[in-house]
Amino acid sequence: MKKAFTLIGLLLCSMATLANDYTDKLTVTVNGEAMEQQATITITQGEDGKYTLSLNNFCLESVENDGSITRVGVGNIILADHEGTTVDGITSITYNDGIYITAGDDPSIDFWMGPMLAASGPVPIEMEARFNDTQLYCTIHIDLMDMLEQIIDVEFGTEPEPHNGIRTLGREAVSPYSDTPFDLQGRRVVRTLPRSLYIVNGKKFIKH
Repeated sequence: MKKAFTLIGLLLCSMATLANDYTDKLTVTVNGEAMEQQATITITQGEDGKYTLSLNNFCLESVENDGSITRVGVGNIILADHEGTTVDGITSITYNDGIYITAGDDPSIDFWMGPMLAASGPVPIEMEARFNDTQLYCTIHIDLMDMLEQIIDVEFGTEPEPHNGIRTLGREAVSPYSDTPFDLQGRRVVRTLPRSLYIVNGKKFIKH
C-alpha cells in the first residue's frame, strides 16, 4: 500500500510541472558583433498553465587570435509565470519587463555578472518565444546600456512547424524578425491580402 501511495505521489508531481529542454544554436550579438554557441533553454509549464523560460549559465563567448575561446559568465535568465497562446500546435509567449539575473553554477566560470548587475536594479528584458514539443525559436533583447553601455540580442533555435504545415501570417505572428512575403510566382509582395497564400522564408503562409 505504501508503494502505491508513493507511485501516486510521483505521478501527481509529474503532472504538476511539465518541462522540455531545447538544445540548439544560440547567436549572441553585442553592440552589433555576433557570436555563435550551443545552448539549452528549458520551457516549464506549471499546474496553473503558465510558462517559465530558463536560460541557465548564459555566457558571452569570443574567439581569440590563437583560436581559444574566452567565456564571460552572465548568469541565469529566468522569465517566470507567463501566459501562453497556442495556435496550430505552436505556443507563443512574450515578456517585456525587468529581471534580476542570478549567478550560474557552471564550475568552469569564476565570476558571474548577474549579481553585480542586480546592485543597479532589474535588467530590462524583451523576449518572444514560439515553440512546440520539439522546436523552439526565441529572441531575447537585453538592455545594459545604462549599466555597461551594451545592448545584447540573443536569437535561439528554429521556427517550429505548425500541425497543418502552413504557418499563419497575421498580426499576432509578425515580429521585427519576419522576412519579406512573396506570392506563389516568386514576386515580392508589398501589401498582403486576407485569405491569401504567400511564401515567407521558404514556407507557405496564409494571411488571415
